[in-house]
Order: sequence, then structure tokens, then C-alpha cells
Amino acid sequence: MSLTKRELAALIIVGGAIPAHIMAAERPDATSYPGRAITLIVGTAPGGGTDILARRIATHMTEDLGQKVIVDYRPGASGNIAALAVARADPDGYTLFLSTRAATLHKTMYPHISYDYAKDLAPVALVAKMPLVIVAGRHVEAEAATLPDAIKASRAHPGKFSLATIGVGTTNYLLSRILQEAAGVEWVHVPYQSAPVALRDVIAGRVEFLCLPLSSALAHINAGSVRALAVMSALRVAEVPDIPTVAEAGFAQAGAEDWFAVMAPAKTPSPVIERLYRSVNRALADPAEQEQLSRLGFVVPSSSLDPVAVGALIAEDTRKWTAILEAWQIKGLQ
Repeated sequence: MSLTKRELAALIIVGGAIPAHIMAAERPDATSYPGRAITLIVGTAPGGGTDILARRIATHMTEDLGQKVIVDYRPGASGNIAALAVARADPDGYTLFLSTRAATLHKTMYPHISYDYAKDLAPVALVAKMPLVIVAGRHVEAEAATLPDAIKASRAHPGKFSLATIGVGTTNYLLSRILQEAAGVEWVHVPYQSAPVALRDVIAGRVEFLCLPLSSALAHINAGSVRALAVMSALRVAEVPDIPTVAEAGFAQAGAEDWFAVMAPAKTPSPVIERLYRSVNRALADPAEQEQLSRLGFVVPSSSLDPVAVGALIAEDTRKWTAILEAWQIKGLQ
């Protein structure tokens, strides 16, 4: 049951109280939710690793929840356009955000975007972790067959080489900045809104290097259209054991994984958060889905974290990376 605007205005004018049973009916709970389609907003254009993961999770959630989960694309500002849309949405569980680390650092990297990630969004579930990789176009293979070769050539020819990332403020951008600082080189930065477009330009020889999620690069690495120089991690990745790490090249400080988490608007009712949490983790508990995500370059969490634990993980990760940005003097768009 719901009140029309006229009925609500009449109650206010006469000083009447809205009946408790009507208020309860207006708030979704675990038994009535969901009653219609859910939108899962992602902060990238279609075609990359984020899109692949979002569509797989949406498919499983659709089956589990009995309502369509629609993936909506809002690229721009390293996911912060998407985050802002969800932060301003009604807290009813029908608008969700597939977040990465980049959105948590908006106060440093995109301070002009007016929302507060920690206050305006509520954690639902950790979906996956995401190794990153730096690749090179085949047109520079003679000079940059390995990461040490690429750094040597870049030192010898300052300003000659360019590096693409999927936007200022993304983890691939931050790690590539740290790598350049640690190696004493500077590549011309070419930001893109999506991995497929960036890969196309690297393959075509318009850009030399690209740092991006492994999930977006894996098919091209396997096809031989780009050459993997290093995974941005301390340990080799099981799915691509032949690719060395940045740590092996002497740049352990440039190694870190990114992560994906489903977020909802703050003040979303707890029963709705709990229902969404169960739905996401039922998908991730499927051994066949775990194997498929691994083949695609993702790392599924070994155990599920409840929303409170996900919130604690994100808060600690944000503190850590805010300090890293300060230590390396990395600033965003002012």
C-alpha cells in the first residue's frame, strides 16, 4: 500500500501520522525484495574485464533473485561517475555499483566530484581480486622484449615511449606511476575509458605500453597480438605462470592487485543488503564459476566476507592507498 501525494499532503496539513503498517509496506525487506529489475552500474565502457565480470555476476543474480539484473555502463572519471550515480540513488536495493579501488580514492584523485564513498555507499560483497599486467605492442619488441629492456630503452631515449592506462586514478594508472618513479623513467601517459580501445591502439602501434587488468589482456596475450612484460604483483599468477613479476625485475613496490566489490546506496535496509550478499556469494561458491573466472584472469576470494568485513577491508585499503599517493606525491585532477 502507498499514499498518493494528495493523501500525504493532507496528513501533513492536519498533523496526522502516517500509519506504521503503511511505512513498513514502503520499505523493502527480505520477503518482498526484489519486486522488479535491479540495475548494476559499472564505471567502464562495454568489452573489458569489468564488463565480463559484471555480466557473469548479473546472470547468476538474475537466476537467484528471480528478477532481471541489468548491467548499465557509466564510464568516466575512473568509475566515479558510476559511483556518484549510485550514491544518489534511492536506497532500496534496485541500484547497485560494481566498484574497484579507484572510486575509493576520489577525494585525492577527483576531489571535484561531490560525494563521499565511505559515507554514501554501503558494502554488499567482495566479488573478486584482479591481477594487473603491463603489455607492449609488437612494434617495440626489438627494444622492449622484457620489462628490464623496456626500462633500459626508456632511459636511453627519454620521451620516446608512451603508456596507456584505463584512466587517471585507476589502480593500473597508480601502479604504472609508481613503476616509472622507481625505475627513473617517464612514459607519455595516454588515458583511455576502456581496455578494448586502449588495446586496439597498442596493437596498431600507436602506443607502446599498456597497464591493464589481466582479465582484459589475457585473450590478446594468448593470441600473441601483444607481449606481456610483467604482472604487477609480488608473486606469479597461476593462470599465466610464465609471465614474470615486477618484483622479479626489482620493482616490488609497483605490485598490487585491484578488487571488485558490489556496493549499494547508504541506508539501504539491512535485510536487502543481506539478500544481495547471499545472492552474490552463491554465484561465487559455484566451483564451475570459480574455474571460469580463474580462466578469465580473476581471483575469487577463498572465503566469503560479510558486508561488515568488506567495509573494513575497503576502509583499510583506502587508508593504505591514500598514504601511498601521498608518499609518491601522486595527485589527481584538481
